[in-house]
Amino acid sequence: MSWRRWLSGFILAGCGETETPGYAPTTGAAASSTADASTTDPSTTDPSTTDPSTTDPNSAGDGDDSSTGAAQDTSGGAEAGTSTSTGAPTPVCGDGNLDPGEACDDGFAENAPDAECLHTCVAASCGDGYIHTGVEECDDANLDASDGCDDCARTRRVFVTSATYQGHQFEGLWGADQRCRSLAAQAGLPNFAGYMAWLSDSTTSPLERMHHGRGRYELVNGLLVAESWDALVAGELVNPISVTEKSETHDITVWTGTNPDGTAAVGSNHCLDWTSNDMVATEFWGVSTETTADWTLAAVDLNPMNCGAQIALYCFEQE
Repeated sequence: MSWRRWLSGFILAGCGETETPGYAPTTGAAASSTADASTTDPSTTDPSTTDPSTTDPNSAGDGDDSSTGAAQDTSGGAEAGTSTSTGAPTPVCGDGNLDPGEACDDGFAENAPDAECLHTCVAASCGDGYIHTGVEECDDANLDASDGCDDCARTRRVFVTSATYQGHQFEGLWGADQRCRSLAAQAGLPNFAGYMAWLSDSTTSPLERMHHGRGRYELVNGLLVAESWDALVAGELVNPISVTEKSETHDITVWTGTNPDGTAAVGSNHCLDWTSNDMVATEFWGVSTETTADWTLAAVDLNPMNCGAQIALYCFEQE
């Protein structure tokens, strides 16, 4: 092809009338490719943003992660710090921790008005107004010994029966106990079902079968008999047991079969265990007007005597 023909084609193509074969125009798809190439050409790209060779994956990625993690740790630390800056969590009585100002704290399940540690986290003590189970019988929070509770021990009543009995009528100790309970109930005494007769048989005695109260033993009219069970069996009677369940004075002999220390007296057959009044059935007795050992075991030649005699019983309140 001559240069004239080529030039003619070029001129015509430039006027938009034709396209010279083999010539690549600068418009359309080709131009677009050129533009794309220029934007992705590594030589024209900011290496600080996309060039992997200038990006430290450890320093950049981990740095960002570490920064984020640090922020998270700082946030978590702030919460812990808030708790720490104000000390331990707010102390609560019952949380099981011995906090300042608490004498004890056994936890919500154990702190209670009847427990060793009160619900107020104060150690139980006599006079706090609460009854510590198994330790105190009562707690009226005062020092009045005559109000039924003394040194956190309950006062128990004692009386001599207004009725009299022959030995065989009881048909055993249980029958004597029942006489005491029946009379206490008729007199309207509290805890009437908790009375027992101060009486022994061939197998047991008051020392073995009765409650040993730490508190006072009083007559139904409030007069003191003994400061405690220990004082009673030591022979330290303050007043004689000469008042009945009706609060009436009754000077009389009383079936006991018992020594002053509460043990069974030896030398009788206890009315054949309280089932007989035959001539061979005998039992020991005491005198209701006495505060010496004679109150339960009269020191006279007629002791023991035949179970056909009609005499009284001593009755003691128990639990």
